[in-house]
Amino acid sequence: MSFSYRSIVMLLSVIIFASLLKLAFFAVPKDNTAPMLNAQEVRQDLYALLDQIEQHSAFYALTPDKASPQLKYMASLIVEQYQDMTPNDRFAAEITKLLNSLKDPGAQVHDFDDQSGDLPLTLRPLNDQWLALDSSNSPINNDFPFVTHIDGLPMSKWVAASQAYLPEPAKQSQEMQLPWLKKLNLLREDLGLSIKPYVLITLINDDLQTQQVTLALPSHEPQAQLAASNQEDKTQDMSVLEFINQLSQFERSEFQDVPYQLETVNNTTVKLKISDLYAFELNRDLQQELLKGMTHPLLIIDLRDASGFSPKLLTLLSRYQDADLNNTLAPNVMGFAHYRRSPELRNDYLQPLNFKPLDALEYSVPRLKSLTRNLPSVDEDKFSPWYIRTKPAVTPEGRNRLALLVSPKCRQECEWIAYRTKSWSRANLIGEKTSGDFARQYHFKLSNSGLDIRFSSSLTYDAQGKLLSGAGTEPDIWLPQNSDIQWQGLVSLVRSAKPKTQIIQTSQPTKLAQAKLN
Repeated sequence: MSFSYRSIVMLLSVIIFASLLKLAFFAVPKDNTAPMLNAQEVRQDLYALLDQIEQHSAFYALTPDKASPQLKYMASLIVEQYQDMTPNDRFAAEITKLLNSLKDPGAQVHDFDDQSGDLPLTLRPLNDQWLALDSSNSPINNDFPFVTHIDGLPMSKWVAASQAYLPEPAKQSQEMQLPWLKKLNLLREDLGLSIKPYVLITLINDDLQTQQVTLALPSHEPQAQLAASNQEDKTQDMSVLEFINQLSQFERSEFQDVPYQLETVNNTTVKLKISDLYAFELNRDLQQELLKGMTHPLLIIDLRDASGFSPKLLTLLSRYQDADLNNTLAPNVMGFAHYRRSPELRNDYLQPLNFKPLDALEYSVPRLKSLTRNLPSVDEDKFSPWYIRTKPAVTPEGRNRLALLVSPKCRQECEWIAYRTKSWSRANLIGEKTSGDFARQYHFKLSNSGLDIRFSSSLTYDAQGKLLSGAGTEPDIWLPQNSDIQWQGLVSLVRSAKPKTQIIQTSQPTKLAQAKLN
């Protein structure tokens, strides 16, 4: 059987193309996080971390004289404590506590595999007690539903230990505590307890009778890890046709349909969940769902996990605001911001956060000075000039009501929504206090541990020059965050809430529904 010249060239081309694809798999660096760090690697990563904080952290620059010795002291304790081999997840936990000393709500540690033993039950707060639930969210013991002690220590000790891994004001958030309360062996080390393959749980009932239960901890089986490794090898050894087929089926997440739709609670109330504010801006169907919901006497919007910097949602919700006819110097000013100076940052760094330079207002010099007179004096070598954000130019409409569910996970533009609606007489915030995370983040990777570190590189202030970053917004109605919200009961909470004082009675024509809540 003979081959033509063209057939041979085609065959060689296919072989070369397949070889190049195979080489591409080997050329892409594997982001394998080191499972253990020696003392020198710990010191190197800590030195790099402190250097990056000093150069780029906005919260550090607020009080460098106080922050610098505190960070160095905490770093020295880590170096002193971990002289031998240190697990990467333990080092990540220590870095988390170090970053939290900055009181930066945007400080985060990513890209580490938590190998510590987890609590083999689910904790759920109920008033001042903790329910002990199994994987199906049922009590592990119906006769003794609450847990009082773990390994002989009261729950208050475990809660206090978990708060060391949370920034202010998230320390008081039960929702934010839950993931850290789950990390049993990590907290055991912090509390000076021995590591065991089981845990002793003390349960109690309403009659104050107790019962102790011993539960085995889930283990990380080597066979499961080996299976995962083999699966990874199979993925790398996929054929060219399989690789091309996967590429053809790939869909970018921002083009996937947002599943959230308007839902009816009762004949006067509807609810809507919004998590991705960027996706909301691009999704006209979801915007129409919102506008439809705004025609009802009460609209409930779940923003507990909302993030993104798109201003579209706040603009639409501004129809619920009160008419403001006060003749102030700049009634349209919403807030100010500046960012930590850095050679690699451009002067439009805050533009994605909807801020613009003061010069864009085209005000006279005396008026600009009066406008910024309450802003704090800053070190111009560390911070950029001031930027300003103005309120959406929206006319208030109707007399119907708005309720927003918020939590510490309500970040970025969601923080502005919570802050703005807090003062509106027809809006109620429900949930837990937000964290105050308004900022753009600076992020980098530590070379030895592979940890992805993020912290705030900008600060936000209100129109009167008060620092908003890290402060958070208190809800009007406090409600612990869990997945079992009784929506009709929530409507009753809104109806019974103390009325807010309206800024001024509006004479605008009513365009939205006027029906009273049932």
